[in-house]
Amino acid sequence: MKTLAFSIFISFLLVSKVSAQLAITNLELLDELKNTTTLVFMPVSDTVKHQIYRELMEEHWKITPMKFLSYSQYTEYKYKKGYSYMLFGDDFINDGTSFSSYVYFELWHWHTDKDNWDKRRKVQLARMELYPDPETTFDPSLIYDYRYSTEGHIFNWSPGMFKNYMQLISRDISKGITRSAAKAETVVEELKLLKDQTLYIPEYAFEQHNSNQKSLGYTPAAEMMADYPYKYKVVKSDELSKMISESEGKIYYLLFVRSNSDKYFSVMEGHDGNIVYHRHTPQSINVKKSDIKKLAKVISDCK
Repeated sequence: MKTLAFSIFISFLLVSKVSAQLAITNLELLDELKNTTTLVFMPVSDTVKHQIYRELMEEHWKITPMKFLSYSQYTEYKYKKGYSYMLFGDDFINDGTSFSSYVYFELWHWHTDKDNWDKRRKVQLARMELYPDPETTFDPSLIYDYRYSTEGHIFNWSPGMFKNYMQLISRDISKGITRSAAKAETVVEELKLLKDQTLYIPEYAFEQHNSNQKSLGYTPAAEMMADYPYKYKVVKSDELSKMISESEGKIYYLLFVRSNSDKYFSVMEGHDGNIVYHRHTPQSINVKKSDIKKLAKVISDCK
């Protein structure tokens, strides 16, 4: 699969320097997307393990027909007309003194000016930034080995979280809503409900790392949440995923993503898959008490 990663990198000559927890862009080309069939490459083995992700894509992706293929068919379809692609990607940029590392899940298609297929270019419409463990940070091409079984290597990846991402991507693209990293979001009507409802926090969010990705241990929840006067509960990622998947009403959870040296701190509503609070901090890699304090202040100010 590392050969596939290298092939993708060389074929597209894509070096990403700007990332977002969830970016929606280039929607002026939405009509082109609608005229494609979206290809998803999944392993032919372990079908039961990966079936849940296929079912989530089939349930929530409403914009184009979908076709599921094995990884071995990628080279057969990568330059064909009439297709868009939903698959993993990675970038690793090393100048000898420092490096940048990204892994993500993206939606893209080929665009041509004046229908000149020989001068096609890749157009990305959606990019979901992934939060890798240290091993994957130093070798992001490992994402192709994990395929859809990334739990334990990608922190913001589970059936529940993926359900919410698919809801967001499909809904925002359909409505022509763009997203970027820099834009803060505050949905007052949702956030004020957290004065009475529980905020669920995946336990990975409180693990601290240094700049070399070495774990510094976990900040105790009581210490991290000292300035949060509302109800909260720290849960394991698989428990949170099950809660999201089975929720029949609103459920709110903290979604923390570190991508290279950028921090994305959000609150998600897990039933409908809405971002109700979002803040982006460059050059920051850990959740801090100040992030929690700011969230508490915003909730307090919601009328």
